Amino acid sequence: MAKMQQEAASPALTQDDKPITSLIKRLNQLQPDSEYRDDIRGLYACRLALDALEQGNYGVAALLVDPQGEVVAQSENRVFSEDGQGRYHSQAHAEMLLVDQLEAGLVPYPPEQLTLLVTLEPCPMCLARLLLSGIGSVRYMADDQQGGMLTHADKLPPAWRNLMQLQHHYKAHVSTPVRLLAGDIATTHQERLRRKLLTYIRP
Repeated sequence: MAKMQQEAASPALTQDDKPITSLIKRLNQLQPDSEYRDDIRGLYACRLALDALEQGNYGVAALLVDPQGEVVAQSENRVFSEDGQGRYHSQAHAEMLLVDQLEAGLVPYPPEQLTLLVTLEPCPMCLARLLLSGIGSVRYMADDQQGGMLTHADKLPPAWRNLMQLQHHYKAHVSTPVRLLAGDIATTHQERLRRKLLTYIRP
């Protein structure tokens, strides 16, 4: 875990972006609360989410955690930067990219032994992919009232509700300041990013 913290340096600062500057300051002031088992990993995920946000993507990140609590894979939203050419990639959500790593054989554990920790409640697309991935548990840090699917899982078709029974879903065990930070990172520049999205899907 010490190695993980060391590698999670603060994202390069965009000098004129006051919201991101404020979020980085909040993150750097937070210390993990030992009463919350996901706080250390949650703060690390927030650093990755901030990196995604600074690069012009949605501020969401995800981790795969092994049975010993160690992070074995990580990803962040890359819908606007996946190929480095500025093209839009609808599949490049943090959860989707993690499942790609898992299915490519890059994670040395059976899926059912892994836990996915994500900073924001998964959207319908990501939840469907996670249900098909075989990952044992999904923990999310912040609710997504506008786009999250886990809190609306009762509206899934019957076959998908059956798959829900094979996977554990719950809120991550993080402290309130960490949960609030994850939510604020996810919503920063949200309207700007939605307008950007529309320029790709309805040019």
